[in-house]
Amino acid sequence: MTATALVTRGDRTGAGLALALVSAVTFGLSGPFAKALTDAGWSANGAVLVRLGGAAAILLVVLAVTRPGVVAALRADGPALVLYGMLAMAGVQVAFFNALQYLPVAIALLLEYTGPIIVIAWVWLVRKQPPSPRTVLGAGVALVGLSLVVEVWSGVGLRWEGLAWGLAAAVCQAAYFLVADRAGSATPPLVLAGVGMTVGTVVVALLGLAGVLPIVIDTAASPVLLAGVDVGWPVAATLLVVVSSVIAYLTGVAAIARIGAARGALVALLEVVASAVASWLLLGQVPTAVQALGGALILAGVALTNTARPAAVAEPQLLVP
Repeated sequence: MTATALVTRGDRTGAGLALALVSAVTFGLSGPFAKALTDAGWSANGAVLVRLGGAAAILLVVLAVTRPGVVAALRADGPALVLYGMLAMAGVQVAFFNALQYLPVAIALLLEYTGPIIVIAWVWLVRKQPPSPRTVLGAGVALVGLSLVVEVWSGVGLRWEGLAWGLAAAVCQAAYFLVADRAGSATPPLVLAGVGMTVGTVVVALLGLAGVLPIVIDTAASPVLLAGVDVGWPVAATLLVVVSSVIAYLTGVAAIARIGAARGALVALLEVVASAVASWLLLGQVPTAVQALGGALILAGVALTNTARPAAVAEPQLLVP
């Protein structure tokens, strides 16, 4: 390989890592932005609907301009795209945003990130495919971290409703990984995001109309506080849609194209760190020292499982709330 080729590959990798970092940080801001809206009177499901609907509208315009093969993807992978929209978009976000009503942002996100541990258990117990020792170690480390985050010894503290919603987000994330594994989808990531958000929007809207999910979008909501400043709901909603959805997904897609999904998924773990810092700066939420240690262990455990995943389980895409 020539020196020029090595430099080009290095530049591509550096750009990919930078894009993955931007994606992780912008995804990490979604919790604080949504929390500001729900604290002002919006329902969690209302924030989900605005986020999905607004981002879907923008991404569909991008798809119309770039034309990356939407029709072909729908024909070849229609059922997988529908399940992706239901689980990875509607399911994960409804569960995560509802968890925010009872839990600090970083803890709700950490609960969601136990999804890969559920995948490992499912593959081991149901498919009878034992994980590698490194994967077992990673799962064990993450479970120890989870026990520290929820402070199981206290008997009180974190609301059970929040824990239930947070674990539901993890289950939805795990279910998507398993569905994607069986589907063997070759759908372009941008199509997956755009179509998935559209399906998710329709699902949440229909469940809202049916009265299953209470949807409150209060245009008179006040104050909508970020860093102690009343920014108003239009600003918070726009940040949630544009920054934490459109920019986050587009930079994530571009990062995967340059550094691959495995490395991109590991960089995406920084979302938890970004979310914790943003929650501290924008909402004044500070985890305890024990919870911070537990969070670090969860991230370390998930990183271990990501670098030693059984061959039968699909490599996760950059999938976040």
